[in-house]
Amino acid sequence: MRTARSRLSTATGALFAVLCLAALGGCKQEAPTSAAVLIIESTPAAGAEVSIGSDYYGKTPVTIRGLPAGQYYAILEMYGYKRKSETLSLPAEGEVRLSIEMRPIVGLLTIESEPAGARVYLANGDLIGTTPLINAPVPTGLIEYELLADSFVPLRDTIEVKEDYKYSRRHLMVPLKGSLRVFSRPTGSRIYINDVAQDNLTPASFELAPGPYTIGAYHDGYLMGEQSIVVEPQGEHAVDLTLEEGFMPPGMVLVPAGEFIMGVDGGAPDEAPRRNVQVEDFYIDKFEVTNKEFAKVFPNHHYEERKADHPATGVTWSQAAAYAQAVDKRLPTEDEWEKAARGIDGREYPWGNTFDPELCNSLKPPPEVSDTTRVGRMRAGASPFGVLDMAGNAYEWTSTWYQPYPGNTDVKNEYGQVYRVLRGGSYLTDRFVVRAARRHYDKIDSRKEDYGFRCAMDATLGPKNGAAAAKKK
Repeated sequence: MRTARSRLSTATGALFAVLCLAALGGCKQEAPTSAAVLIIESTPAAGAEVSIGSDYYGKTPVTIRGLPAGQYYAILEMYGYKRKSETLSLPAEGEVRLSIEMRPIVGLLTIESEPAGARVYLANGDLIGTTPLINAPVPTGLIEYELLADSFVPLRDTIEVKEDYKYSRRHLMVPLKGSLRVFSRPTGSRIYINDVAQDNLTPASFELAPGPYTIGAYHDGYLMGEQSIVVEPQGEHAVDLTLEEGFMPPGMVLVPAGEFIMGVDGGAPDEAPRRNVQVEDFYIDKFEVTNKEFAKVFPNHHYEERKADHPATGVTWSQAAAYAQAVDKRLPTEDEWEKAARGIDGREYPWGNTFDPELCNSLKPPPEVSDTTRVGRMRAGASPFGVLDMAGNAYEWTSTWYQPYPGNTDVKNEYGQVYRVLRGGSYLTDRFVVRAARRHYDKIDSRKEDYGFRCAMDATLGPKNGAAAAKKK
């Protein structure tokens, strides 16, 4: 009997326990819910997925109600951003607003462009800055970006970006071209652009990159006509040249007869006095004689291949005179050289009275290295007669002995028939030396690294003799 009662008592107790647990809703009693409201936001962008514990509550901004008061661990996840966790304390009542800053998963991109100031856009249209762009944060993965600059062709590129890596890109932007129409009278003339003969005859059309150009037209029995223009991006330009009858040797420029202002007062003593000088008309080479041309007469003249179109330098006066004779030309006199360089108005430099280092190849400040350049590259620095490189690049021999000008009372031991005059300065001389009136002198067998020359020809040769000279050349 005692055993049966004991079993009954145990069973009754177990049933009572089950009923009690059921009444409490399980093995533990639910904590009372909180009246507080939790609002979670994310910056710099919304849309982060929010989890608290193992429960998911949606995307930011999200409002959560009914959580019991206490400490919680919130986790925010969003594509393109690092996973972010935040500990929060929820009171029994009231409103809790939590703004969580998400850190983007990015790499750092540096972009430089020529020209600077280009706008840089991502493929989604976001502007991330202008060049030079330094360590700009960009999304990871394969990204596409675009550079936009006024008057230049849009440039697109892609790059694979890894988290926290630094990348650098440099881009040369291509200018939008302008259009050019060239006409001439007589029609059917050969067209030259920057002294390079074109296959087209007038009239003809061209698409050209922006910049300065010399447009020429040549027809047998006529002097070459030229006009300088500046082509603007997407601009429409026209050149109409009327050619005069006559003869001009190829590669030369006619300097007409007449007076010009020679010398200068207030410069070096041997440059005075400033005076009017009469010069007969003559032809002069538009460019300095190049290495490639000089080697045709002096085959032992060696030069770097990249400098084929640079002025021949290291040339003595005797060599320059011998070259000129070999091509049926001569060296210009000092008077002719100065007139060809400065025109008739007494200007200080071939282009005017103000020095501009962008218009001539003169001595460069450190750390730049001074050297010769391709002849004719400084087109905007042309003389009034269209002769190029008469300031800088290479000193140029003339046929004149170094003598005092008429009216000059300065006494120098060097005057006489010992030294020949060189003109124009060089890539190794400064702004004072490249002036059109500046004189330099040396012995005829002197060979300096910046000594070069150009040739001249009498205009009195006439069409017949001139044509023969040109044919021999």
